[in-house]
Amino acid sequence: MFVSGPVVAENWVRVGGDDDAEHFVDDATLSRHGEVVRATKRAVYRNPQPIGGTAGMPLILESVGVVEDDCDRIQHRAISITLLGEGRKVIWASGEMKRIWESIDPGSPGLATLEFVCARTAQR
Repeated sequence: MFVSGPVVAENWVRVGGDDDAEHFVDDATLSRHGEVVRATKRAVYRNPQPIGGTAGMPLILESVGVVEDDCDRIQHRAISITLLGEGRKVIWASGEMKRIWESIDPGSPGLATLEFVCARTAQR
């Protein structure tokens, strides 16, 4: 069973990047139950964007959230997300969400995350 709650993440490992952001996973937060791995993930945006792409809204510099990756079905889902602005100030937080499993695009940061967390927890 997974336990949800605040996590202090300090052991960030880069797992990939794209045109928009660099993506990291906190190695210390990895938790595996069967084929499902839960982890804290962080995206650091190359060019800050306003919330919802709306001019005048606070700029998102980073996002941090809890994700689950299914190593067998090659799917993932977001459990929670927090958007951070200037000075890592929280500008929006989802709280825990009930999300459906989603497919992962080939070559995406999502796939890089899944491959990292599945390989890392298979060794434990």
